[in-house]
Amino acid sequence: MIVLIALAPPVARATDWGLCPAPPPLPTVDVPAPGTAGATAAAADKATSQGDESTLEGHVGIRRDGRTLGADRVRLDRATNHAEARGHVFLRSDDFAVTGTRGDVEMGSGAFSIDDSHYRHLPSHGQGRAAHIDRNAAGVSRMDDATFSTCPPEHEDWQLDASKVRLDPNTRQGTARNATLWFHGVPLLYSPWFRFPLGDERMSGFLTPSFGSTSSSGAEIAIPWYWNAAPNFDATLTPRWIERRGTQLQSQWRWLNPLGYWELDNEYLPHDRLAGRDRWLTRVKQHGRFGDGWHTRIDAASASDPNYFDDLGNSIALTSQTHLQRLAQADWYGGAGHFQARLESYQTLDQSIPPQSRPYQRAPQLTFTTNGELGGLDTGLTSELVRFDRSASDTATRLRVVPSVSWPIEAPGWFLRPRLAIDHTSYEIQREASTGPTSISRTLPITSLDAGLVFDRQGENYRETLEPRLFYVYVPRKNQDDIPVFDTGTFDFTFAQLFRERRFTGGDRIGDTHRLTLALTGRALERGTGREVLNGSVGAIRYFSNRTVTLPGQPVETGRHSDLIAQVGVSPTAAWSANAATQWDPKRDRADRQDFRLGYDDSAGNVANLGYRYRRGQQRQVDVSGAWQVSSNWQLLARANYSLRSRENIESLLGFEYNSCCWRFRTVARQYLADNGTKQGHALYFELVLKGLAPVGEDTGSLLKRAILGYRDPSD
Repeated sequence: MIVLIALAPPVARATDWGLCPAPPPLPTVDVPAPGTAGATAAAADKATSQGDESTLEGHVGIRRDGRTLGADRVRLDRATNHAEARGHVFLRSDDFAVTGTRGDVEMGSGAFSIDDSHYRHLPSHGQGRAAHIDRNAAGVSRMDDATFSTCPPEHEDWQLDASKVRLDPNTRQGTARNATLWFHGVPLLYSPWFRFPLGDERMSGFLTPSFGSTSSSGAEIAIPWYWNAAPNFDATLTPRWIERRGTQLQSQWRWLNPLGYWELDNEYLPHDRLAGRDRWLTRVKQHGRFGDGWHTRIDAASASDPNYFDDLGNSIALTSQTHLQRLAQADWYGGAGHFQARLESYQTLDQSIPPQSRPYQRAPQLTFTTNGELGGLDTGLTSELVRFDRSASDTATRLRVVPSVSWPIEAPGWFLRPRLAIDHTSYEIQREASTGPTSISRTLPITSLDAGLVFDRQGENYRETLEPRLFYVYVPRKNQDDIPVFDTGTFDFTFAQLFRERRFTGGDRIGDTHRLTLALTGRALERGTGREVLNGSVGAIRYFSNRTVTLPGQPVETGRHSDLIAQVGVSPTAAWSANAATQWDPKRDRADRQDFRLGYDDSAGNVANLGYRYRRGQQRQVDVSGAWQVSSNWQLLARANYSLRSRENIESLLGFEYNSCCWRFRTVARQYLADNGTKQGHALYFELVLKGLAPVGEDTGSLLKRAILGYRDPSD
């Protein structure tokens, strides 16, 4: 069982105040604004003057430079613009409003001192009371015996009480001394010194601790500290105490510089008492964009052992992994085409995987693609130079060049697209696990013809189309058994595969084929909006010869007809949609694959999904999920993903979210397959958000967006 309570993440987010009632109206004064800057306008029921001093009584109002002062009685020194106000004092500027019983105001600079006050800080949606409040000419406010809350007055569900409070609009930060945070009358925490944001900017300081417990590691507590070192550099350091293992230090460093965005994540646990060794995880991420079309990306991770994520992963987005990717990539986009340089390798965490079965390293992989037009012909070139490396295996350098030319002929109602490509591939192979030549060249032509008709009919409410399509491909046979397999696999058989020229992914096999695809698609589009209300497609392949080029261990394909692929989609309204697809084997009169999804997604944030997925001999699952707004405040959350084949729960969620004006609470119970599917794991998550004080956490929202298709996190 895992229990997490999160109040603040290391990144601030904007706050939605849409559920708040209209704030009480501010007091007003019946005084027109002065026509010129620096001028003062005043009105009262009674006024007397002596020298530079005026006494105003009864419904007093004074305006100057965007500031408004109101009171029952004001003594104004016109030479210094100093005002002494008594009785129902009210003062407002662009971002601040305060009421009280008595006060002194500098009408020129805006500085003031008011007793027995109630204030409202308009940019932060904050309000509170103070026995005494001072504000200087720079706009910095200091309060004694003060409160702060973003809840409506007289309905403070949460409130911060402090002996001293300082609000600085210049840094957009507030500080409090001897502060107690209350939530519905219950003290959540006390701090002799407390800092909080007046906006959505990041700020240094401790974030709210998280607490948890697992059956294997025991209780744990993590206390993150966020360091906003500079506008382009920050860090989060998190000591994490784990009862049965020890103390871990987690850190995240982020840096924005001329070379792009960089992030370094580290986790280190010295001498895990249960594992008897040091445990660590490191990850580096970078992405950048430079002049002249250059882009860069780095994503590389390394872990101490294969059980690290199961034992120490404290993010519900993490799952068991067998490989960690290490990638460095540079791309150039220009008028000449697209060039990419790539280094890619993997750390295999599961040591039971033999070296010869682990992913190949690409060190390096260089590709260049370009497209153009020449005399009405569309021309293209795809090229690749890659080095494959892996221990206890064949290694190789592969050069591949694929020029192509097509002659598209298109007119209203029909199209014809003949295409010719020449695939030339050369290998230099260092053989360790096989025998055969070390230098191999392979050149094969690939010809195709894509043709179709579009019949169009305009109805009263819908535009209807019927689109028959033929796709012919011919690739001659060439024995390729001497070529080891470095990056090649087979495509899933889907409707899109009916119109691919190639049978294999990667470049180690070019599948011989002589075939014709016949397909039919129909659509109904709503007139006026163009929204597709209905679509349906059906298609199959007719083979004219055997497919003799295969991957190692696979048989020659001799069938003359492929399975039938059919799919249909319907969307009767903007909110409702349904999609279904099937792969039908006509020889055995059975379905080998089936997919179905019914979905509802409206503008109010309600989503519901029903899905079914079937793969003969492999998978039969039903998936139901939804997030439903039962009122303006309450939302129910649920998911059930169940395997009918193994009769076990894959993942189930049940929770709710309460969203009020100034706080939000979300809880989710989760049951899921853990330890590579060998047992059921259980977790319970809590998330409490005090708006304007602690921004929304990320973990629970990322889980729900993954589990419930269409879920919209209020914190986004």
